[in-house]
This record gives sequence, structure tokens and C-alpha cells, in this order.
Amino acid sequence: MHSKIALPPALLALVAAGTGCNLIFGIEPGTEAPASSSSTAASPASGSGGSAAPTSGSAGGGGAGGDAGGGAGGAGGAGGAMPSCAPSSCTAGSCPVTQMPGDLGMNPKGMVVTEDAVLLANGEAIIAIPKDGGAARALPGTPGFGDAAWVTYSGGQLSWNNWSNGNVLGIPIDPPSSSPIQIAEVPEEGGQVYPSYGRIASFGDSVYWVTQVPQAVWRAKADGSQRLAEQVASDGNPMGIAVDATHVYWSDYLASQILRKTKDPLGATAEVFAETNGNPTEVLIAKGVVYWVTDNNGAVQSKATNAALDDPPFTYTVDNGAIPKSVAVDDEFVYWTVQQNSQGQGEVRRAHIGKGDMVTLTTGQPYFFEIAIDCGSIYWTINNLEDDEEAMVFTMPKPAN
Repeated sequence: MHSKIALPPALLALVAAGTGCNLIFGIEPGTEAPASSSSTAASPASGSGGSAAPTSGSAGGGGAGGDAGGGAGGAGGAGGAMPSCAPSSCTAGSCPVTQMPGDLGMNPKGMVVTEDAVLLANGEAIIAIPKDGGAARALPGTPGFGDAAWVTYSGGQLSWNNWSNGNVLGIPIDPPSSSPIQIAEVPEEGGQVYPSYGRIASFGDSVYWVTQVPQAVWRAKADGSQRLAEQVASDGNPMGIAVDATHVYWSDYLASQILRKTKDPLGATAEVFAETNGNPTEVLIAKGVVYWVTDNNGAVQSKATNAALDDPPFTYTVDNGAIPKSVAVDDEFVYWTVQQNSQGQGEVRRAHIGKGDMVTLTTGQPYFFEIAIDCGSIYWTINNLEDDEEAMVFTMPKPAN
């Protein structure tokens, strides 16, 4: 989340022109996208959401982690050397909050941040929201292929899964491609496939994701050369996912555990990496540390990837009156959103890495959801996941203190 990669000017020009139809890429909306002949670079990324920049280190997404990706992602990841930013003039608790302009559609979910834009999955497409205040537009090549839910970025390619089917797609954005990629589909085994809350992560040349029906973890090559997904795990209640150079990590919601397997070769059985305080949802890896948030008990926790399996995690907070929804990390701080506090408001909170010095950076309407960061700013969405509602993205400077 530190070494940022810009959305290329050529792609921004397409977005600004309003050419949101897939026909500019030579395919009909709702039809299968052709596989790309180009492979993605082996830049690490893990988790869903977060910054679109790959991180360095040994792994969190949607989040933070060692060699990471929001994500987002996610969840997004964190790590590496962040470019210098203009110093902030505000302090914790007093930084101004701005709503990013534009019609962003409905029901925002996954989000990643590039140097020039915020890329948001809104159920119909990936929306590019320029940071300079320009018009938000559907990223060309992304509408018409289902309900885009969770996103991840690695090696110049944005990849996403759909809320209600087994399809995973991608589109190169650095440099921009002339066609989206059908990465893979989950083989149906006597029933439908629903990723739903199951997140997505990427690392090197592969994409990893979770489905809740069936309850499983999957992977495939990001370039579309592996059209049927390979099953990584097939038990428990997986939800969040993050990847580093050696392992794939995922949260088992009902078991209150973080599990992992080796990637190459793929482990035969999963290890219990950590017991969690509550039901874990989003997971990310940044700089050799796995981070996660939990429902019910409202915990934010972390554990180094090289720690002994029986070592307990570090706990930043446990607050069952303030359930966290998403996590992001930079070189100094862990950031997370709170769906609702005891007063019914959403929050963005922060703590120093490895310390329990939590502070609230801002409060607002309820249902703060996905979070992502870049060099100098924090971004978050609003979504209660229970209603159809207008997509909104808010931003604020990182405090100076």
C-alpha cells in the first residue's frame, strides 16, 4: 500500500470519454470475455481492497500483510516504501472529511486505490473515481459481466469476483488492455455457486478467492490460462483471504480461526494459524504480518507469519459495541472502519502497529464499510449490506500526529 502504481493516462482517457460499454473491447456485455495472451507480472499482492500497489515483505487485503494486495483486498495490503507526501496540516480527530463526487451506482463493496483514482466495485461494474475531482465513470470492459463484488490488484491487473456466481474476471490497467479476461469459473457440483461475502486476493501470477456456496477456497492463473478453478480447501466457513510468497491464509468464520496452507506445493491439510477473538471476516497481509477483523466481539488482531502456530495473536481492540468491517495498514498504523458504535455512528479508527493506543479519527452516518489508504489519505465506503443504497466514497487526510 505504499509503492503506488498510477492508473495509466490512456485508461483514464477512456474513462473520461464515457465509453463504459464493453463493445470498445470487442465483446458483448454478458458474454464470455476472451482470455488474454499476456501474463501478469509477478508483483506480490494479497488481500482485498486497500491500495492497488503491491507490497513487499513476507505477508493483509481486502487489508494488510507481508507481500500483499483489497484487498481489497482489499481486501488491500500494505508494505514497501511509500512515496513522500505533502505533510498533513490536521491532527487526529480534526481532519476534514470529503465525499467523492459522482454517480457511483449502488451497493459498493470492494475498493482499491491507485495514484490517480479510486476503483470501486458497485455490483454492476468497476467505477473509476478520479482523485482530482473529475467525473466518475465505469471502467471500460467491466460492465455487463455480473455483479462485481470484491477486487484485488497485482502485477498491473485488476481482478474481481461476482457476488452471485462463480466467475472471476480481470482487466490489465497498467498498461491498459483492449479486452477483459475471463480468469476462471468455479465448477458447479450439483448446485449454484455463490461467492457472496467470500473475498479475493492475488499474488504473482495467480488469483485466490472464496465461495460460500460451496464453502471452499479456490485459485487460478490470472492470465485466464486456467479456465476451471483449482480447489485449495473445501471445508469450514471461509470468508476473508490473503496470500504471500509461501502461504494462502483464510478466515473460518464459524470456527473463529485463521487457517493457512502452503502454496507450492499445495498443502494437503490446513494449519490453524491463529485462534481469533470472535468470527473473523476480512484478512490481509502486510510486511510479514497477518491482520484481521471479527464480527460479534469486535476485535482487530494480528500475528506475524513466522510466529509459532500456538502463539496468541496481538489484539488491538475488543469492542462488541463497535464491530469492525475492514482493515488497512501503512508503515506506521493499522486503520479500520466501524460499522456502528454504541451511539449508532460509523467510525474510522487507528492504532500504531503493535500497540493498543487506539484513537477515533472520524465519526459519521452508520455503516462505514470498506477502507483503503494511499500515501496521504484514507478512503471508505458506506454499506449496511441489508438494503439497496446509493454508493458513496468518503476521504480524509491522514493526520499529522
